[in-house]
Amino acid sequence: MRQEGLDDALEAVAPIVADVRDRGDAALLEWTERFDGPRPEGIRVPRERIAAAAIDDDVLQALRSMIAAVRRFSEAQRPADTRVEAMPGIVAERRWLPVDAVGVCVPGGRSPLPSSLVMAAVPAQVAGVRRIAVVTPHPADATLVAARELGLDEIYSVGGAQGVAALAYGTDTIPAVDLLVGPGSRFVTAAKLLVSAQVRIDLPAGPSEVLVIADATAPPPLVASSLLAQAEHGSDSVAVLLTDAPTLSEAVATLVEGHDNVSVELVASLDDALARADAFAPEHLELHVAEPEPLVARVRNAGTVFVSVPSVVGDYAAGATHVLPTGGLARSSGGLGLETFLKPVQIVRASTEGMRAAAQVVDPLARAEGLPLHAAAVAVAVEEGA
Repeated sequence: MRQEGLDDALEAVAPIVADVRDRGDAALLEWTERFDGPRPEGIRVPRERIAAAAIDDDVLQALRSMIAAVRRFSEAQRPADTRVEAMPGIVAERRWLPVDAVGVCVPGGRSPLPSSLVMAAVPAQVAGVRRIAVVTPHPADATLVAARELGLDEIYSVGGAQGVAALAYGTDTIPAVDLLVGPGSRFVTAAKLLVSAQVRIDLPAGPSEVLVIADATAPPPLVASSLLAQAEHGSDSVAVLLTDAPTLSEAVATLVEGHDNVSVELVASLDDALARADAFAPEHLELHVAEPEPLVARVRNAGTVFVSVPSVVGDYAAGATHVLPTGGLARSSGGLGLETFLKPVQIVRASTEGMRAAAQVVDPLARAEGLPLHAAAVAVAVEEGA
């Protein structure tokens, strides 16, 4: 989220987060009724409600196809464990282990996003996460069906900043988690930032963004529809076309007229457009140009690059995550992936020879840093034949 929308949100959610931390379920229900009303009969969704949820057959088949695609892409992402003899007789390992418990925020209410549950839960499952808890206000049948297809039944009928706080700190009903993931409003994003000292978060995703770079070969209807698709997420979404083609600029401007969060800008060249894109670091970057690959090779900052296809393909069908960095964070981070749900654990072993070699390094450096007991610890280990 870009800073201009964040400060007010942080101020607004701070008392909500503190209240849920201090009063637990009672505060959670009060804030839920205030913002999402009416108050749910129970915080946890009954298994019978999940089992009874129904959606159209074509939606179910599409959902299953999406789950399979995300699973295939996630399975290919597992990082390799490493084992290196860093010094003679000293072996260091780095093993990737799953996080134990993950909380997933899924938008609900008037804009339920079961696809976001799939994007978060599938890589978590592939990683081997033991517990996945889902918060979503007034859960839609599509979200409950997605949960059922994934074998998830820990679903809570709450959301917003209060749901984030409940997952982070725990309540009588909702045990705390180790990692919080998933998209949401700027208030959800602000709440995730506030609790990030308590629990790890994926990324503070904000309003949806798309930046399209196009030349004279791009069909105006395709470009316009891509811009409008991402702008559809909300009035604070950002959709920008950068083009060096005046004819395309004029045609697209006509097609998107009346949409205040869509802008069309004429640039001197595609090089200028790419420089602008890298500075902006958009969530979605679409390239609709005659020769896209040279541009693809030069992109440094983007959540996902879409080559001659609209970004909505990534929202549902590509297997690649749609939980992506916004607000310029693509300069330093990427989207949700298998590694999000893993943590590295290091293991160090040393032979007697290795301890002697370690002493030659530890002793002078520990003395230089004024830590004589560090040096002594290694010296004792060598004497004892460790």
